[in-house]
Amino acid sequence: MKQAGLLAGVGLLCSYLLSMIPGAGWVFSLVGLVLFLVGVHKISQLTNQREIFNLFLLPVILGFVGITIASIMVIGAVMRTMMTGGFGIASFGVTTILVMVVSVVLLIISLISYVKAYRLLAQVTNMNIFNTVASLYKWGAILLIVFGVGAILMFAGVIVAMVGFFSMEERSASQ
Repeated sequence: MKQAGLLAGVGLLCSYLLSMIPGAGWVFSLVGLVLFLVGVHKISQLTNQREIFNLFLLPVILGFVGITIASIMVIGAVMRTMMTGGFGIASFGVTTILVMVVSVVLLIISLISYVKAYRLLAQVTNMNIFNTVASLYKWGAILLIVFGVGAILMFAGVIVAMVGFFSMEERSASQ
């Protein structure tokens, strides 16, 4: 369990902190994502709770789906503008609104999945720190919408999650 926690913790470290390095950040982000998912998968196998991995995997899939949908919509708007020969601010406005709506829906589903995953992880590992992470994510998202300052709480949730993963202990055979 300790090794799986280390993998997940290093994955979060790479995905959130090292991804800010200019030029190479995207590499750290992808490597971190893979490490995190491998670590969470090992935890779900060790605890016989496949749902933990599924709940963490869903936001990753939705993120890729969201990026793909947004890219297709933006490319479509650009192509439409090029084919009509004029600058269609209306088509970009509609595209922007649709991309925002789709993004918000996917983000809400992802957030719910993360909160459920961390709550289940706390229950299965008997580590209350993951309940704290779930609460920070939930309140961070609410305050992000209402006040725009929730990003600080969500970032704190990532830091607390790293601490939780790095402090995981080996499970005994009786657990």
